[in-house]
Amino acid sequence: VNLSALSPTLIESELFGHRKGAFSGAIGDREGWLEVAGERGTVFLDEIGELDLSIQVKLLRVLQSGTFSRVGDTEERTFGGKFIVATNRDLSQEMAAGRFREDLYYRLCADMIQTPTLREQLADYPDDLHWLTEFIARRVLVDLPEESGALAKEAVDWIAVQMGPNYAWPGNIRELEQCVRNVMIRKSYTPIRNHPVTSCGTAQDRFARDVAAGRFTLEELIENYVSMIYA
Repeated sequence: VNLSALSPTLIESELFGHRKGAFSGAIGDREGWLEVAGERGTVFLDEIGELDLSIQVKLLRVLQSGTFSRVGDTEERTFGGKFIVATNRDLSQEMAAGRFREDLYYRLCADMIQTPTLREQLADYPDDLHWLTEFIARRVLVDLPEESGALAKEAVDWIAVQMGPNYAWPGNIRELEQCVRNVMIRKSYTPIRNHPVTSCGTAQDRFARDVAAGRFTLEELIENYVSMIYA
């Protein structure tokens, strides 16, 4: 269930189901995913950090007691399965801001998997850049699979020269996909620069920080260096 794409009323109906007439548009009884999944099934909740507080309370009840009711119904039903949840939000900040319940968090955090950033992944496994690029190339060239290998190698070579091994990849895999597409089509890629505005330090200090953070392509590195030296 993609929680960010649904209103609180629809989320409640998707999870718990509803009775006919429970709300406008409820033209019949409907099973929610907790019933569809079965007594020992698994429900995946994407973007749990977007969940409305009123629904968090009801989800907490399911986790604590294993019981729930359809919207507009008083009959208790049971769910003894698993919840898997995902979020790109920092839930510690959400709890501090009062937008996410601590008791719900501690019910959900028994086993946690933190996905590494693309930069972290490539720092540990540099060869992953090759197979990730080949995977993207095959998706782009679905009608020309025989061309994907050569174009993927071209993209990898361009990235190695222009971006360097320490580029931060702030957009993670989505940015890599756009980079590969741009290299294939235009033979170039220009990252979006989202540097914090700051007056701290000299131009040389800022340049050194940007270089250390891997924020420049080769062309940008030369351009910024020349501009700094001859300013």
